[in-house]
Amino acid sequence: MEDIRRGAAAITRPQALAPQRSSEAFRPIHEVARQAVHPAAAETSLEEYKVSLRRYSPVQKGLDGLPWSGEWHCVKCGENAPGKLVHERGEDAVLLELCCERCGTWRERQHDVLFTGYRPPTAHPRQPEKTRSGFPIRPILGEWPKTVETLCPECSCLILGRSFVADGAVWMEKTCPEHGYFRDKVNSNAKLHELLSQRCFQDEAGLTRPQVSDGTRCPTDCGLCGQHHSTPCLGQIDLSNRCNLTCPVCFASANQAGYLSEPNLWTVVEMLKALRESKPTPVTAVQFTGGEPTMHPDFFQIVRAARAMGFTHVQIASNGILMSDPEFAKKAAKAGLHTMYLQFDGVEDELYRKLRGKPLMDVKRKAVENCRQNDIRICLVPTIVKGVNDDQIEPILRFAVENSDVINAIAYQPVSFTGRIARKELESKRYTLGDLAEDIAEASGADVERDFYPANLVTPISRFLEKLDGKPKIRTSCHSECGLGTYFFITPDGELIPIPRMFDMMKLFGGMNDLTAAIEARGPEARPTRWDMAKLFWIFLKSYQWGARDLRITPLGFMRALRSMTLKKYGRGAEGKKVYRTMMAAGMHFMDRYNYDTERVRRCVITYSTPDGMYPFCTINCGPSYRPYIEELNARPLES
Repeated sequence: MEDIRRGAAAITRPQALAPQRSSEAFRPIHEVARQAVHPAAAETSLEEYKVSLRRYSPVQKGLDGLPWSGEWHCVKCGENAPGKLVHERGEDAVLLELCCERCGTWRERQHDVLFTGYRPPTAHPRQPEKTRSGFPIRPILGEWPKTVETLCPECSCLILGRSFVADGAVWMEKTCPEHGYFRDKVNSNAKLHELLSQRCFQDEAGLTRPQVSDGTRCPTDCGLCGQHHSTPCLGQIDLSNRCNLTCPVCFASANQAGYLSEPNLWTVVEMLKALRESKPTPVTAVQFTGGEPTMHPDFFQIVRAARAMGFTHVQIASNGILMSDPEFAKKAAKAGLHTMYLQFDGVEDELYRKLRGKPLMDVKRKAVENCRQNDIRICLVPTIVKGVNDDQIEPILRFAVENSDVINAIAYQPVSFTGRIARKELESKRYTLGDLAEDIAEASGADVERDFYPANLVTPISRFLEKLDGKPKIRTSCHSECGLGTYFFITPDGELIPIPRMFDMMKLFGGMNDLTAAIEARGPEARPTRWDMAKLFWIFLKSYQWGARDLRITPLGFMRALRSMTLKKYGRGAEGKKVYRTMMAAGMHFMDRYNYDTERVRRCVITYSTPDGMYPFCTINCGPSYRPYIEELNARPLES
């Protein structure tokens, strides 16, 4: 490790007065600090691309960005009609003015926080008004119809759209002045979508030292800039765009780029340091991705470096091919690998032939067994395409339960369409979080409206633990539309018991959130007292659903189970016999240009550390898709 530190320190740095440019390497990476690119000053291809996305930017123009003309869905007759979004100054409201052939000219009020001072009734009382850099934080809107700042699926330019409810589903529609009208289903279950927006707490206030100053046009000012609300929860680093598979649904298009992009060991160490130097919350969890990260020639040394630098959770996103080799898995565990996010699209080889190009179930089973033997946790990661493998939700869940001594989570990922796709094909293949919740419920006996919560529900745990030991904690403060899930207790005979069946989750986490706020009010150095700890236990008791009590699950048992979710030694081996194991069944729906919402990307908690700074996930792989430009920083010709 001393060699790594010396090597990183020896990397030459440009002159301090030289301006930093996006897509021009600046070292050391953790000191990236540049201004948002100005149109007249754009020089690199990435800067020119970012500027090109601002061609319209109606929200950044304020009221001068309205009216916004386009084609819109008429809720009266169900047909599309020409119209425009306009601002009514007297009411400080945004209205949709439609000229429908069937229904005539009529106006419909839109819920709006982009152009008006509207504050939704669901906004948390402790919602911050601005980020630490002074950028306004708009509260999450859980009302429809509503205005949305989005992207054109063709040119990626910032445009205006709206989200509305029809036929029990939530839709997004928009019209690009150049490329026309687009519509996509955001969630198949409008009621669940609304509930998710109500089951979250206050936003965070962003970074204390963003890498980009003066940003105003998200997502063209990455990364990260002062507009960003959340701090990174999970850092990601692409180790290589090489892969031992060729998958049509891959974000990285690993074998299609025509070049090799693979940062050397010293560059990876710098990107790791950038994550650890993040303020106010150093990143403690890192996931190495690709391509296939295990193919990097310095893979084991990189894992050791991450552990030595203080990352408590070191993960890989892998297809499992190399991890199916017992010796490779043993070396990975010895280096300090904690978790493998295992690509797992189903339990049938025919599916893998279709999605991944070859049968892989034997490989997956061997990888699972090798992780079991080497004490590496697994999260299964299925990419779900409607009509292709959405019938695999239950078999995947059952496989996880059967191997719950080593698999503790499933992160289903509804497919994100990163290229052009015909509207009929988009509608036939679009699989939403609402679809996922219904399929998990059918497979497990869970209740869709009672048991599923947004991924940001657990931020009060981080806030309380931060006060408990005085150390910053990562927080999953993403948008309520980014992900959902539920936790299950697993009985010894494999029965799944949804935790929300036994506990009122909003009472539990809301009580914890309020308790932490009371401790914070006593001063920045205040710590929980014995009385506070007694209050916490009382919150658990009050949250227990005594009317639906199951003597197998008690408040004390739940508190023990929480330890098994966060501490490696609990829930496995001899310790695992003392508590029921837990299983998270969740979904993360990464955006694409069809359903893009800049309010979501401002709250992104999955952050890529790159040689160009830190970028939210949904700017690298989808949306504006900055990946090709950033890969060029480490690109070299493919060997013949």
